[in-house]
Amino acid sequence: MAKEPQTGEVKLKDVRLSFASLFEPNVQKNEDGTERKTWKANFLMGKGDDGKGDTEQDRKNLGAISKAYKDVMTAKFGPDRKKWPKIKADKKCLRDGDEENWDGYEGNMYLSANSKLERRPRVITNRKDAAKKWIEADLGEKACPYSGCYVNVIVRIWFQDNEHGRRVNASLEAVQFLRDGEPFGAGSIDVDDAFDEDDVGEYGEIDDPYGSDDDDDDDDGLI
Repeated sequence: MAKEPQTGEVKLKDVRLSFASLFEPNVQKNEDGTERKTWKANFLMGKGDDGKGDTEQDRKNLGAISKAYKDVMTAKFGPDRKKWPKIKADKKCLRDGDEENWDGYEGNMYLSANSKLERRPRVITNRKDAAKKWIEADLGEKACPYSGCYVNVIVRIWFQDNEHGRRVNASLEAVQFLRDGEPFGAGSIDVDDAFDEDDVGEYGEIDDPYGSDDDDDDDDGLI
């Protein structure tokens, strides 16, 4: 029997993964010089002209985030929205990608989520084992989430109100690989395409650049 979701818990489907720190924690420098390590990732959803989603799935995802936010604020401050505190856009976990100068963010909303070092999120593939359990993802292996692929994710929206200020955050609970996508960042160079015949210099025909095994004592090798 499925467990009842916590207040603010959201399952997002078919979102694009970005800035993924799922196997090595993200390290952030604090103002006092100390370091803060977290598991974190961003999840992109097309926002459309009205900001409510490009596709039906985008609209469902953004609607689910909005509902979770309302549930959390209602539980803490009551149903009267006039009594809810005003939170600035840069203090919310759901943000406008057009405000960022990052590859692939234009035309999207994105959810930024993280979790404490001691609470690493589950990271799984889209395959099950013989016991019908989801297979854990291994870095570099097939069906392992990477920045640029598409995933399903579970996050929990929560309201922060402490000495660090008021914010609407998202805790990262679980990430599941769904399908491949164009990786973010520069890919490796295909040298066969990058260089051609014109790039070969005067030493292009040398078979043994480190010298031969003949009896000549004079070593005219390149290094």
